[in-house]
Amino acid sequence: MLIYNLEMTNNILLFFVCLSGGVIWACTFHRDVKYGGIFVNCSNNNLSSVPNDLPQNTTSLNLSTNHIVVLHIQPNSSLNALKYLDVSNNKLSKLQNGTFESINSLEELFLQKNNLMLDSTTYPDDVFLPLQKLQKLHLHNNDRKSEGSYPETAFGTLRSVVELKIDTFETSTFGSGFANMISLKRLLLGFNGCKISRVLNQTLRSFKNIPIEDLDLSSCPLAALDKMSFVYLKSLKDLNLSHGKFVSPVEAVTSMYGLNGLNLTSILLDEMYNFLNFQYGSIELRTLTKEVLDNIQGVCVEQMSMKKNKIAWIDSSILKPNSRFSNCIVHIDLSDNDFLGDRHILFQLVFAPQLVFVNITNHLRRNEFFSSMPQHNSLLSVPTFRFTLPPKLKYFYSHGTLNEMGYINGNIEIKNAVSLQSLNLAFNGWYAFQYNVYGLENLTDLDISGNYFTNMNPGFFKSFPGLRTLTMSQIGFSKYFLLRQGRQLFLPLRKLENIILSRNDLAVMDPKIFSGNQLTAIDLSFNRFESIPFDITTTPSLQRLDLSYNSLPVLSELERTQFDSLAATNNFTLNLDNNLLSCGCENLGFMLWLFHTDVKVENRDSYTCVSDSGHITPPSYIYDHYDEIWRKCSGPIWLSLSVSAFALIILFMILIYLINQRKTLLLNIIYRLFGLVNVAKPPKRTDFPNDAYIGYSDCDYQYICHTMREHLEDRHGVKLFLKDRDTIPGGQIADDIINGIDSSWKTLLILSRSFLEDQWCSFTVNRVVYSSSILPAGSVVLVLFEDVRQGDISPALLNVVEERHIFCVKKYMDDQGRLWRDVSQCIMTKSEL
Repeated sequence: MLIYNLEMTNNILLFFVCLSGGVIWACTFHRDVKYGGIFVNCSNNNLSSVPNDLPQNTTSLNLSTNHIVVLHIQPNSSLNALKYLDVSNNKLSKLQNGTFESINSLEELFLQKNNLMLDSTTYPDDVFLPLQKLQKLHLHNNDRKSEGSYPETAFGTLRSVVELKIDTFETSTFGSGFANMISLKRLLLGFNGCKISRVLNQTLRSFKNIPIEDLDLSSCPLAALDKMSFVYLKSLKDLNLSHGKFVSPVEAVTSMYGLNGLNLTSILLDEMYNFLNFQYGSIELRTLTKEVLDNIQGVCVEQMSMKKNKIAWIDSSILKPNSRFSNCIVHIDLSDNDFLGDRHILFQLVFAPQLVFVNITNHLRRNEFFSSMPQHNSLLSVPTFRFTLPPKLKYFYSHGTLNEMGYINGNIEIKNAVSLQSLNLAFNGWYAFQYNVYGLENLTDLDISGNYFTNMNPGFFKSFPGLRTLTMSQIGFSKYFLLRQGRQLFLPLRKLENIILSRNDLAVMDPKIFSGNQLTAIDLSFNRFESIPFDITTTPSLQRLDLSYNSLPVLSELERTQFDSLAATNNFTLNLDNNLLSCGCENLGFMLWLFHTDVKVENRDSYTCVSDSGHITPPSYIYDHYDEIWRKCSGPIWLSLSVSAFALIILFMILIYLINQRKTLLLNIIYRLFGLVNVAKPPKRTDFPNDAYIGYSDCDYQYICHTMREHLEDRHGVKLFLKDRDTIPGGQIADDIINGIDSSWKTLLILSRSFLEDQWCSFTVNRVVYSSSILPAGSVVLVLFEDVRQGDISPALLNVVEERHIFCVKKYMDDQGRLWRDVSQCIMTKSEL
């Protein structure tokens, strides 16, 4: 016999060798925390019998999932201190008298999933007699027959059993033998494999004097419940009939009549009418009228749940003033049905003073609460709609219930909501609310997702100063609303920690939008952001950012640094799943960061990115082949640098050769570039005898020599050179033109049609262009007669004349004096002297 030390650490492997069978049993043991001895685990070891050489102080033994056919425990064995025995999922088909004599201290026995039929042959009358300390017995999933009767005598000896889990028949009758189980508190008939389909008035009669507190019939294929089915369970606290499939809501509520006068903790009637998942059926069976609800008014229950029962109508009388049900109910869940119910049901909540939790989410009926709200135009006539809630109500969920709520044309005041913490009004067809909500100053969790707040009132959240979690998914914000109004909208929420703005098709927002909050979690998933849309430095407490399903190609180096800083202080988590990440050569640093950063990058192994060649690859591949990819990316750059350097060397050698061959020319260029040459001084007005040379056609002689001369010389004192006056007749015309231009400070050309057609026009223009190259800017002045268009002027001439020195006669048609005055000023301008 081995000696065991109870202070040894857990999970030490113990090998038992059965010499008679020649089989090695590998069992593990550890300290039994519950019962103080040794817990031996021999499950799933292909055992065909109970091992003999077990530790003396074994208090718990697990023999589940083996091949034991006969449960035989030798007298005077080492298991006389056994408290817990699990022989489930074996091949037991019969129990013999004396089976449990040597383990009469047993408190928990598990025999489920064997082949034990519910008859006296399998369970002899005295088989359980030694187990007077047994408190928990599980025998379910053994008998697969649909009909039969219980071996009552055998069960009648279990006077200490507190919990019984047993197979049922389609119509089960618990005989008088069960009346001896005087300690039974938990009767568990609901499990996967339950067969009971009807609970009759007499089914539970034998438990009339038994203190059953918990009756579980969940997952049973219930098809009928009698009105007095539960009348005998006078100590009942918890009743679970969920997942019955075939019991109508009317029948389920009617069966509660037998519970009138009792004080229960919970009644669970979820998914009892879900036949083939149809949303239709007999409307009478799905309508909870006042008469039907009267069956439950005398029941005092804290939690009532009727989820997913396809209820079509529920009368507001479910909450009557001063009824036992209304005065006791704390938690009520009517979610996922096909109704909204009586339009006054919200106003009836005030009759349930203990109510803490209300869930009426996901219904199909159109809204009737706000359908008759009056329209108004004046701010002075804004109405206020008031609702009174129970003072203890903390959680109110109306997701998808107030369908098509529409525009609320007035303020809303919620009275008595001093305890309300969580409010869900998502997907209620609520359009942009432009007024105020009062009475929710203590609210900490608000969900208004799925409504149509395209342009909501920027001051909407002023009434929610205590808000900590805000959910605004699928709000339908206008494109630039959060850019223009976002900061003002969220600024009052000084205590906000968690915000969800997913599925809003957002692409831009105010970078300082969260600067007034204390956010630890931000959800911006399923939007269209191409970069981090807010200033990360404004959220120093941020612990989680969800940017999945956006259009981010990369995080900048600054953003990565800021996220690393958050990771160092806040254990920061980032989700970039399903973004258009880029793993091109320019973004290899970002790919490397994903695997080296202290930031917890969620779902990193599922990310994909696009390379420069357009191939989609996981970032993990880039990381694993980083050196190879880096060389491919950097190779062209180094090649180009090498080629460029080689080309520069060649060019440098060529320059040296050229410099050596044309050294004087290059020095000349350098001297001229830096002004190291002697340059002649530019001419001055005093260097010329005449102020202006007048170029004109012989056809314009009379106008030039009389009218123009009189204005310029006589009136304005301009000394002119006129070829018909200042040259010797019979001389060389070309020489006269050259001498006249060279002896004049400026040249004034009178452009008329006859001048342009004159044979000396081209010569005069060429000489003027040549002379202008050695004179200061502005040495050429043009006067255009009416018969000359701007397109007629020689381009060469336009290259040397400034726009302000071109005068059109037609602009001075009514004032010739002003024309020649402006021309004279142009000729005699002091800045040009």
